[in-house]
Amino acid sequence: MNFPVLPPEINSVLMYSGAGSSPLLAAAAAWDGLAEELGSAAVSFGQVT
Repeated sequence: MNFPVLPPEINSVLMYSGAGSSPLLAAAAAWDGLAEELGSAAVSFGQVT
C-alpha cells in the first residue's frame, strides 16, 4: 500500500479500522513460548557440557 499517495482521511480510516491488538498479543504469546523453549534448551545444553 502506498500511503503517501492516499488522502489523509483514507489513511486515518485505514489505521483506525485495522486488525486491533489481537495479532500483537498473539505474537507476544508466541515469543514467550519461544523464550521458554530456548531457556529449556540452554539448561539442557548446560547439563551436557
